[in-house]
Amino acid sequence: MEQYLTVVQEGDANGNGMLLRLDFPSGLVIHALPTPNEYGGEWDLGPTWNYLVEGDRPFLVDTGRWGTGGALMKMIVQLGPGRSPEFVVLSHGHEDHDGGLAEVTAQTGAEVRAHAAYCLLARPYPGLAPQEYKRDFPAKCWHCFMPESFYGPNCLGYHRELQDRLVREVGDGRQSLGTDLESRHVPGHCPDSLAVEAGDEAVLVGDTILPDITPWPTGRFMYKLTAPVLGERYPEAGQLYGLPRYLRSLKELRELGQARPGLAVLPAHRLYYQGRFNFLDLAGRVDELLKHHVERCADLLRILKDSPKNAEALARAHFEDAKLSGPGMNMAKNEVVCHCELLMDAGDVVRNADRLWEATGSGNFERFIQEI
Repeated sequence: MEQYLTVVQEGDANGNGMLLRLDFPSGLVIHALPTPNEYGGEWDLGPTWNYLVEGDRPFLVDTGRWGTGGALMKMIVQLGPGRSPEFVVLSHGHEDHDGGLAEVTAQTGAEVRAHAAYCLLARPYPGLAPQEYKRDFPAKCWHCFMPESFYGPNCLGYHRELQDRLVREVGDGRQSLGTDLESRHVPGHCPDSLAVEAGDEAVLVGDTILPDITPWPTGRFMYKLTAPVLGERYPEAGQLYGLPRYLRSLKELRELGQARPGLAVLPAHRLYYQGRFNFLDLAGRVDELLKHHVERCADLLRILKDSPKNAEALARAHFEDAKLSGPGMNMAKNEVVCHCELLMDAGDVVRNADRLWEATGSGNFERFIQEI
């Protein structure tokens, strides 16, 4: 990727303020535009990298956090005339990716495209919400564990802005976005996750693959909340949710990387971080992520061999203390439950009568992961 890259504008050590341009041999141009993404704590992802793709019709992949859409538009104007996006593709429905949507579409009139699951989950269903205080939350946020001190200032205005947004549905599998440009549905990190393939030259992977850090999966347990919304279209949790589905998406991308070894990989976070670019080999990075999940399953099984445990006890035994502060504990518990769901699929773990995770004595998980 380095040979295609021009630093148009320097930024800080984590990439904030940078403007990057990638010129590919086919004539395709992609601009990488970072928007601030600072939540504080130990879970720093760096800025959200949004991408302006100069295809048959210019389009934007993601719009940054709520409140950053205006800053993103200033960057696009800075690129010069003729680059206003005609449509926006959402890599997935997390607030640091679709939060700037209202500002971007207000200034451009751009059409919004997102996976079918996003179209279903981005709306509120007051009569189906799992708790009264979530009546006005979109279904995609029903599982949210953040306290009111967070969602009050960060999310409620964002929810109101996006409730009535018209979105054109992108279907399952691969869908055309223009000449040699396709979306690919890669659920697991989020049920609506999309990657964007640019011929033999680049793939925009959203949060499905990140440098340095391992994206968290959405557990099958989350499907129980959204089944009333998704069930007619997606009757099985594993179609959209769960660590096995995420690993299958990774393997699909690994096949893409093996078939096109020179592919430039453009992630939504940490493209540039701590003073360096992170140039990824797609197949190689997938292998690293698969190894990570094998190792995490092995460690959780090791911990459970001592005695049955709930998710919090497993998280405390597996993660370092710094990762468990603030909302970190809930994020760690999500990771643990997702891996225990896979271990149950493999026959290595059961939920006992006390609803604790308990090891069965087998160790089938590694073969199970290989065969996904």
